[in-house]
Parts: sequence; structure tokens; C-alpha cells
Amino acid sequence: MNDNPSLTEKPDGSVKGCMVVFGLIFVGVGLFFCSLPTVVVFLESRSSNHWVETKCTVVKSEIDINRDGDETTYRPLVEFTYSYDGLDYQSDTFDFTSVNRPQSRCRQIVDDHAVGTRMGCFVNPNSPKEAVIVRGYDPPSLGIFPLIFCLIGVSIIVAAMFLKDNFRNNKSESISSSAKQVTGHLSLSMPNSNQSSTPSSGHPGDIEDQLWDQPQKLKPGQSRLTAFLVISLFAMFWNGMIGSAIYGGIEDFGRGGDWFFLLFMIPFALVGLGLIGIAMYLLGSLFNPAVEIALSKGAVSRGELVDIAWQLSGRTSSIQSLKVTVEGEESATYQSGTDTTTDRNVFCTIPVADANAPKEIEFGSASVPIPANTMHTFSAERNNIKWRIVVHGKIPYWPNLKETFEFRVKP
Repeated sequence: MNDNPSLTEKPDGSVKGCMVVFGLIFVGVGLFFCSLPTVVVFLESRSSNHWVETKCTVVKSEIDINRDGDETTYRPLVEFTYSYDGLDYQSDTFDFTSVNRPQSRCRQIVDDHAVGTRMGCFVNPNSPKEAVIVRGYDPPSLGIFPLIFCLIGVSIIVAAMFLKDNFRNNKSESISSSAKQVTGHLSLSMPNSNQSSTPSSGHPGDIEDQLWDQPQKLKPGQSRLTAFLVISLFAMFWNGMIGSAIYGGIEDFGRGGDWFFLLFMIPFALVGLGLIGIAMYLLGSLFNPAVEIALSKGAVSRGELVDIAWQLSGRTSSIQSLKVTVEGEESATYQSGTDTTTDRNVFCTIPVADANAPKEIEFGSASVPIPANTMHTFSAERNNIKWRIVVHGKIPYWPNLKETFEFRVKP
């Protein structure tokens, strides 16, 4: 937990900016992998504009098959002879395509250029040994991997452009002033950093309690944007790898390959689809109303009342019902051989509010007693006791709103 419990609010512009930059990075990576093969062959093709056309004769035309383990690749092998400056030459370069082609395309090229066919070819005057029949190239297969990068990147940018200005905690009227109007006695203004000083001695828990023993605006336990970006990054990596493998498997299957590999990849593909679904769910949650929680003090003694105020901004009309609860959770980590397991148990749940009216959903406050016989906040290497406020809003046909805010319970 941070030594300074004050909430530092980030401007909405920086949040949008981060999303746009992140999206542009993934769009750029996707476009790079999409365009790199095309750019290479385009430059080679462009450099042949000054090549001289002459007549040639096809002397060999077949499909060159290369088998490397389970992978089979194809390319058209069209050999032709030609004369330039009184000398005879032979070449097998059909065009500037540098990647393998589908078998059907190779068959088409071979059929169109049968042995004995007389046609034109283009010769490099600076190096007459270089010649091609076609001064062009077949567009390379882009694959699934770069397209997924582009799709997710564009989704992030679109989300940023439509994100409301009050995405997180930027509001013209602070929750502290609203709380004063409602409760009459609840002061939730942020403490002055000059007034907060860390004692030079004492137990670390006592020092942190003193820092929190004043009115607090609480930070959310996890940023929605961070969760979306992490899941999106993993989804892109996973689907890029699995998609490329499945694409290769489909090509092999079309050439008479084994279908067992495609069946084997089905569970991995389903996991990838699930990750995309989670990423889209988290993307939708970015547009949910922003939540602010304030307490009369951030460190509460057992048996003491604490005043809690909440305020929502944004699309609050979309919320059908809102529940606010206080929870105490115990976590214990166990080591069994090389396996590490963490068990979690919510040992205390205190209802704070169950609102259905729009005004009650948008803003409210309540006084909640912390049980005297409960466990206080505790942190150790393998055991932890945490207290938090959970805000859960039900939104029909949309990702539900859920935010958690930690506070301290003193011994």
C-alpha cells in the first residue's frame, strides 16, 4: 500500500492519449508485417522498369515441390531461353514474387506457359543473366497475425475517440463538497501534503495508520484501462501464434495433409476466441460511469462508525441498480512442492446501500459500523487481511460496473 494515501487525479486527456498511442503501436506493427513482403517485392519490381524486352522460349514448365518434414511448399518452375547482344542466356525467374504460392496458382502459371511457348521477357541490360517473364509479383499472403494486430489497435483508438470526458475522476464539482451538502458533517476534502508527516519511529503499521487517519478519497483497486490493455496484449499474442499455426494447417489440409492437427488446435482456438470476448467485455466497461468513493477517515478502528460517500458520473442512467458493500477478505498462500496455492475467503460483508432510484445511484452516503470483534488490516509474506468497499452496478445488455476501493481497519 502506498505511503501517501492521497489520490492523484490524472487528466482525461492523458488517458485518451495513452489509449491512442497504444492503439497506434499495434496498428503500426500489424501494418509493418502486412506491408514488409509487399514493399520488398515492389522495390525489386520497380527497379526493373528500365529492363529491355526481348523474345524468349519456354524450355521447361513444371511445379517445383519442396517437402521439409510436415511442410510442403510450391513454386512455378518456368525455365526459358533468350538472346541479348548476340549471346544466349537461360533463366528460371518467372517474376519477383519471393514467397511460396498456393498450388492452384502455380498450376495456373505452368498451364499458361507450356514448353515451347514463344513470348516476351525482360532483361537487365546491366546484367543480362537476369531476366523475368513478368515484371510484377503476386501479392503475398498477409496471414492472420498482422490482421489481428490491426483490428485490436483500431478498436483501442475508436474506444479512445468515443470515451467521455469524465472517464475517471474529472468532474467540475468534487465529491467532497457534495458530501458536505448531504451529510452536513462529513468533510472529505483532500489532506494537505504539507500537513502529513511521517513519524520518524514506530511500528510500520502504526505509521501507515496515522497517514490514513484523515478524510480520504480512495483509489480504485484496478484500472479498467490497464486490465483491458493487458488482456488485449495477451489475446493478440495468443491468437497470432495459434492463428498462424491454423492457417498453415488449413493450407496443408488443402494439399492432402493430416486433419488431426486441425482437430488438435480446436481447443486452443476456442481459448483465443474467449480471450477476444474478454477483451471486448473490458473494452465495453471503459464506457461505464466513473466511481468516486470518499471516507471520513481512511483508517478506521474496530467498533467505530465510518462515513462513506459515493458519486457516479457519466452514463449513470444506464445503471439499473447499485449495491455498495464493505468486505473483509483473508488470503493465505501455501507451498506444496513446486506448486503455490493462494486461498481467499471473504469473512465479513456489511451492506452499505442498495439503490434503484437514479438520484440514489448517482450520489449517496451512509454511516457503517466496523465490527469490534473482527480482524484488522494485516500484511505478511503469506497471509493478508484486506478491507475494501465494493461498488457493483447492474447494467442490462452491457458489462456490469464493478469497482473496489481499499481502506484500513486499525487494531
